[in-house]
Amino acid sequence: MEQATIRRLISLGMLGALVILFSFFSSYYLNPDNLLAILRDASVAGIIGVGVTFVILTSGIDLSTGSMMALVGMTMANIYRYTLLPIWVMLLLGILTGLAAGLFNGLIVTKLHLPEFIATLAAMGIFRALTYAIAIRDSGGVITSQAMTYSSFVKLGGGMGRLHYVSIAFFIMVVIGQVVLKKTRFGTNLYAVGANRKAAKLSGVPIDRTRILAYMTVGLCSAIGAVFTTARLQSTTALLGSGFEFNPIAAAVVGGVSLSGGYGDVVGTFIGALFMSALDNGILKLQINTAYQYVIKGAILILVVMFDSWYHGRMERRRKEQGRREEAKTG
Repeated sequence: MEQATIRRLISLGMLGALVILFSFFSSYYLNPDNLLAILRDASVAGIIGVGVTFVILTSGIDLSTGSMMALVGMTMANIYRYTLLPIWVMLLLGILTGLAAGLFNGLIVTKLHLPEFIATLAAMGIFRALTYAIAIRDSGGVITSQAMTYSSFVKLGGGMGRLHYVSIAFFIMVVIGQVVLKKTRFGTNLYAVGANRKAAKLSGVPIDRTRILAYMTVGLCSAIGAVFTTARLQSTTALLGSGFEFNPIAAAVVGGVSLSGGYGDVVGTFIGALFMSALDNGILKLQINTAYQYVIKGAILILVVMFDSWYHGRMERRRKEQGRREEAKTG
């Protein structure tokens, strides 16, 4: 069995164990409505997690996703309030804002050669500041939320029956992301850059272009997440996405995407997003103090990273031993 398949089964086992644990303490946990709520709540983090997966595969990181969501949401709010443009134009401009933010991140990482952590941390502040700069204000100059109740836009926050449109979009993004990773040259380049950047460069892989496109993918996914979030809330504020940076990264890591790059896929991120949402839902159902939520999630993330480090090391040693045995046989 392939290493990727084993790691994915481990993630599924973790998810299954979590569901069984919480269902033991709460009879409502396995109710279909609650399971659909878990899927809905996983969807925005999961959609953004698709883009974050692309960046982490290149051994990068993006800490600015929450601020990108806020900037996209406030851009659409300004268009909604001050123009007569059709809703589809508002959505398109929102998506382009996300792509521009991702392009900015990609350029400062590749052209200014800044460490990804520092570059995207700075971008997080810049995007949030821009959001405040264009924020909707009342007559007294105080920042206020902007209602966005146009019927065709609000529908995006609903669904077909009990299945929400954001969950459908999540499935679609996972399929597209997995196809891109496994069936396209861009996907191959992402793995190559993350596995060994020097070797990839010698092989003719366009390192900078691949990394820039990865960050633009995060911007696109963050914009899509912002669209569905504002449609569901029927409004937006300058605080949209605050503290949201953790969830997409956690989803990718729990799903088996290696922080050192070159290993993992979008299917794993899908499982990881469900795990994090199921954890949040169970904590809420058990009425655990919200102050402990981040402690629990942080502890789980540490354990997963420790496990992945041990697991990948073990697999690497096994491959080397197998290679030595094959050399001994042929020698």
